[in-house]
Amino acid sequence: MENVAKVESVTESSIVEQLDYIFNPCSVAVVGASNRIGTWGFGVMNRLIGNPERKVYPVNSKSNEVMGIKAYRKITDIPYPVEFAVLSVPTTKTPEVMRECVAKGVKAALVITGGLAESGEEGGKLEKELVDIAREGGIRFIGPNSMGHINTHSSFSTLAWMEDVKPGPVAFLSQSGTYGQRVVRTGTHRGIGFSKFVSNGNEADIHFEDYIEYLAKDEDTKIIGAYVEGLREGRRFFKLAREITREKPIIIMKAGATKGSAKAAKSHTASLSGSDKIYDAMFKQSGVIRVEDEVELFDVVTALLSLPLPRGNRVGILTEGGGIGVVMAEAVEKIGLELPDFSSETTETLRSLLPLRCSYGNPTDITDMVTSGNLVIFSCLWTIMEDPNIDIAILLGGIGASSYFSNMIEKGSFSNNEEFQKMIKSLEEQETKNLDIMREKIDKLGKPLVYVNLMPRVMAEPESFKLLREKGIPIYPNPRRAARALRHVVDYAEYLNK
Repeated sequence: MENVAKVESVTESSIVEQLDYIFNPCSVAVVGASNRIGTWGFGVMNRLIGNPERKVYPVNSKSNEVMGIKAYRKITDIPYPVEFAVLSVPTTKTPEVMRECVAKGVKAALVITGGLAESGEEGGKLEKELVDIAREGGIRFIGPNSMGHINTHSSFSTLAWMEDVKPGPVAFLSQSGTYGQRVVRTGTHRGIGFSKFVSNGNEADIHFEDYIEYLAKDEDTKIIGAYVEGLREGRRFFKLAREITREKPIIIMKAGATKGSAKAAKSHTASLSGSDKIYDAMFKQSGVIRVEDEVELFDVVTALLSLPLPRGNRVGILTEGGGIGVVMAEAVEKIGLELPDFSSETTETLRSLLPLRCSYGNPTDITDMVTSGNLVIFSCLWTIMEDPNIDIAILLGGIGASSYFSNMIEKGSFSNNEEFQKMIKSLEEQETKNLDIMREKIDKLGKPLVYVNLMPRVMAEPESFKLLREKGIPIYPNPRRAARALRHVVDYAEYLNK
């Protein structure tokens, strides 16, 4: 409790200043640096030496040189200033090395070493000693039991076993190193860039609440994501979250809801899971978006990064097929979004655009996306988006007509005659033109639009999907994921409106 009180008394400016040494140090010492491939000391050094603008000093008691760089026996032997230190040493040596860091005037540190509070009573005593030494010396540190961190915008990484991460607007905090890296890799695969990533470890010194307070002021961060097993300062988190979510979304995967998972969290990072109902209520009241896993997290991130927030929860659906439209309608209503009737003007316009066999309700089923060589789906989509009864539009299928027909020609399913080639060329031009209009419609009307892929991957992804992503249109693989992401976005918009 004493340590918590000290953290809570730190002013906002000092937290930002102190954590700047975590993310933007000018000089770094790696205590436990190694030439042996596969060790943490090797992996961290391998990441740090890639940036010539930052001074890196290896510390190894048995080697004069590490990876071609002069090594020092102790951190206090380094004749130059050191702002940040990485501790990758045996557990029992961490207090001694931290004292040397204090003597050297180090500002901040990363403690990779594990086997402390998460391992039991003796480890807990050792961790408390480590914290006391650091606090007395004015050092803030990540961990212990951390797998490292990264600041992509200053090319600073201590992630020994993770390749370069694409810069971007999402910061991710994780109380699990391995799972955190999995999440970042998942985001990278989906084209999401990251500003910061921290494997928090045991949070013996810097708590989750310190990180989000820092990230709230970080200009490179637009969305804060996290994997959380437990919070040490629940009241402080609640106060911070209510302030931060007014400007930046916070999206959290909270584990430890069951008895078994709570026990696992305790042995994992010494986290206190607490009542899941309390966490759920706290998240809702502070505007935090709670998701189940990394897939749902990035479904929400994708929508928040590129779409306007909806003014309400009324959804309009346009589909290329009836069955998938029914599934989408059910997913929307099951999750608590509305599926209103279109206005009479919208219905009449849809009737004028589509053959008699089509459905003009909500959902509207166009049956065939190409009518007499024209992509009528876009005219129908604009009509639905402009309907005053609709806040959100969902398009199922209808994109990639030219790619589909070209693929059929390659397979020999269609004859490759000149007239058919002209039609394919015309469809391609229509699609490119209308995808530009799609983004204009979203921005002008202030209504989000998402796309649901109608077909499984039976052929190469249409080039038009690339254009969709470039225009910031989220592509979801099935109705349920689209509906779930939109529900979170609607809830966040409603929270802000309150």
